[in-house]
Amino acid sequence: MKAKLPFILLFCLLLASCSNTTLTPTAEIINIQYTSAAEPWLAALYNCAGNTVLTADPRAADFLDLQATDLVLRLGQPENLTSSAYRIGTDNLLVIVNPQNPVKKLDASQVRGLFSGQIQDWKDAGGSDSPAQVWAFSKADDLQTIFDQIVLNSSPVTPAARLASSPDEMIQAVSRDVNAIGILTGRLKTSSVSEVFTVTNVPVLVLTRSDPPGGITRILSCLQK
Repeated sequence: MKAKLPFILLFCLLLASCSNTTLTPTAEIINIQYTSAAEPWLAALYNCAGNTVLTADPRAADFLDLQATDLVLRLGQPENLTSSAYRIGTDNLLVIVNPQNPVKKLDASQVRGLFSGQIQDWKDAGGSDSPAQVWAFSKADDLQTIFDQIVLNSSPVTPAARLASSPDEMIQAVSRDVNAIGILTGRLKTSSVSEVFTVTNVPVLVLTRSDPPGGITRILSCLQK
């Protein structure tokens, strides 16, 4: 009987240690898809998430898929919206030029003429006798969609336009070419380009599926404060 005593004591110690073990809860993970124009709002999302783990996936607007993620962050409301939309801020959609361009201000008709191709030389928009080089985003980009609807009445951008794959490429292209003109948001604008026209004020939206879980609801409430 005495030989069994150490084994009984060891069993009791193991049982006591197991009973005191606290299981760590699994962290909630929320997946986000966002467009490049909406990237400045990611910091607010992370701040509101607290201990919730966020995974952020940058995508072009036409590749956003709310069925494959929890949240979509973008500028402007897509057509045929079937999900819930929450406005968390606004941004200005701007027309930008090179700072060395003598043109410091354009009106709506001049912007329409330049981006449609009806105006091809800066001298016809109050500038020097130089060909204008238009830069645009892809047709499905959230910024380009808004610009086309408001400025061009959904008509196409001039075929001579060059395509920027990202806001960074747009900034670089316009800052390097005195004859370049493009579009950008106020949040993304840098000192290397100049604003010559404000198109509109654009809502920044978070899209979710219906009846989001508590963690997402808490984040949305924080973002809208």
